[in-house]
Amino acid sequence: MDTPKYLVIPKKLARHFGLVDEEGKPLSNFYQIYIDKFEKFLSYILENLSKEHIIYTISLSNFPVEESKLSDTKIFKLLLLLEKKNELINSLQLILSNPHRKLLEYKTYKSLEEVSYIDSEVIIDICQRPEGLYQTENGILEYNNQGYSPISVLQYEMDETYDTLENRFVKHFLKELENILSEDLKEFLFIPELQAIKENIEYALQSDIFSDVGSLNIFPSNSQVLIKRLGYREIFQIYRLFHLSYVPRLFKDLDMAFSLKDMATLWEYYVLIELLRELKKEFGEYTVEVDFQLRKKGKTEYEEAKFKFKDGLTLYFQKSEKAYSKIEFRPDFLIYFTDKKLVFDAKFRIFENNKKDIFQNMHYYKDGLQLDAAIAVCLGNAMGEFCYEGDNSNCIENFNLSKVLGSLKNRRSLKGIGYFTMAIKESYNETK
Repeated sequence: MDTPKYLVIPKKLARHFGLVDEEGKPLSNFYQIYIDKFEKFLSYILENLSKEHIIYTISLSNFPVEESKLSDTKIFKLLLLLEKKNELINSLQLILSNPHRKLLEYKTYKSLEEVSYIDSEVIIDICQRPEGLYQTENGILEYNNQGYSPISVLQYEMDETYDTLENRFVKHFLKELENILSEDLKEFLFIPELQAIKENIEYALQSDIFSDVGSLNIFPSNSQVLIKRLGYREIFQIYRLFHLSYVPRLFKDLDMAFSLKDMATLWEYYVLIELLRELKKEFGEYTVEVDFQLRKKGKTEYEEAKFKFKDGLTLYFQKSEKAYSKIEFRPDFLIYFTDKKLVFDAKFRIFENNKKDIFQNMHYYKDGLQLDAAIAVCLGNAMGEFCYEGDNSNCIENFNLSKVLGSLKNRRSLKGIGYFTMAIKESYNETK
């Protein structure tokens, strides 16, 4: 018997998302409204995660992997396709315009008038097939004063074929992607980029090149064509990413959030996207390093990700730090820049209703980890607040992310606790 499933949403959040009426009672289509908002929010996150090229900037050589069966993580597949869309489509167009081919030598028999060459093998073949001779006055062979000529003569010819091991591999992978799009990711086909990938794959598979290519029976892992040739090389690299035996935990977490319709987990990734975007404006491009050592805290499994920016700032995602008392803290985001150390913690809460708990939590972080500042990132449109240490009356309003980044960039003091808000952007392609 299946266990009943319940969607539990705090009353204040339900009101914020328009899920209840003025009296606080759930609307009749409460669940559908929530699912629609969740899917729009997820789409926005996926689109922007793919724009940040997190998979691309993690070097393939850094993954502790062996090639394996296809990953079961939907979100990883989706993000990978979105991120590699242009590379995949351009590579297919290159292959279709200049496909790998090979020459095949094959035996055939031709009439004497069509013979283009004669060598020892041809002569031996004629002599070994007396039943293929006929008597004629102009025969090329003489026996008992009679002339004979062959009805047909052995010839070797060359023919060009696309049925190479490398093209079989490309066809195999394209059919794999076609199946992923039609089965695993069918609920995401409203995304225009995904639909474009699907159309290009279908076009390639129906082309003259791949329609006559056979099935893959030997994996060409050492093929120089797949390693070096333009188009084939990129397809091979994308295949390897799809077949990673180890998928970073951050993609598994998004997969779980999608399955459970968990808005709070999506909020952490939304804050990550917004932080990366704003930090990149101030501190330059970044590279990504993922520590693949799986860690556990209670029942939670996690990995640490590090984003290193050109101008020296480092952002950690889910990094564990121990206080002087040996108590372990794991803030969502930990920033190091010059001698500054601060925390951002994503709170899927409305600040006004949770001020005491949120500020108390920020005090724990700041004092326990000896930070310059601990700042909560809350849901909503209200202006934030920051309280400087040492003076309880010195709290400033209208506090936001820009002020934090300005203080970091200009080396201004920022010691204390605070919060700022972010509003959820729900519509896909809203930023285009």
